[in-house]
Amino acid sequence: MSEKKKALVETATRLFAQYGYHAVGIDRIIAESQVAKMTMYKYFPSKSKLVVEVLNTQSAARAADIASAVAPHSDTLEKLHAVFLWHHTWINSDAFTGCMFINAAAEFHAEENEILTAAAAQKEGFIRTLAGILGGAVEAENAEKIARRCVALLDGATISAQINGRLDAALEAWEMAAGLVESEHLQIA
Repeated sequence: MSEKKKALVETATRLFAQYGYHAVGIDRIIAESQVAKMTMYKYFPSKSKLVVEVLNTQSAARAADIASAVAPHSDTLEKLHAVFLWHHTWINSDAFTGCMFINAAAEFHAEENEILTAAAAQKEGFIRTLAGILGGAVEAENAEKIARRCVALLDGATISAQINGRLDAALEAWEMAAGLVESEHLQIA
């Protein structure tokens, strides 16, 4: 990625996270990234293209963070727990402003299809990641079912932290996820 394109994406990411997608205009992104308007439109012919790039970049970064969090663990349950601990750390960080993917879906819902598609792709990718973690220990059907439920718990924890300031929400979500695993009578190894 060129330096100017990177500056646009990083600036847009920061502004969108802090203020929301609709509240931030292209002119502000251009001014704060110190990139010419023509350069902006060279890389991103529309704001929606920039939003999609921000979401895709954040999706890749989130996937890398999760992979790093689970890498030190060999036990399936410990790996799953590491994902919830990563979320707890993120929620309690100064950088936390809620989930960019949930926020994008809320702001754009059906009006910008490619944005909703990018947000949904991140969630589906996260489900596949969790199903992959569980896949060695449980049947594929159960792995996907548990993964979907874990993502729902983590999304709920994220929203609870964002709206209600519940900084322990991911830890509570983990308690529910661990109970789910136990209630399914799964042999996790």
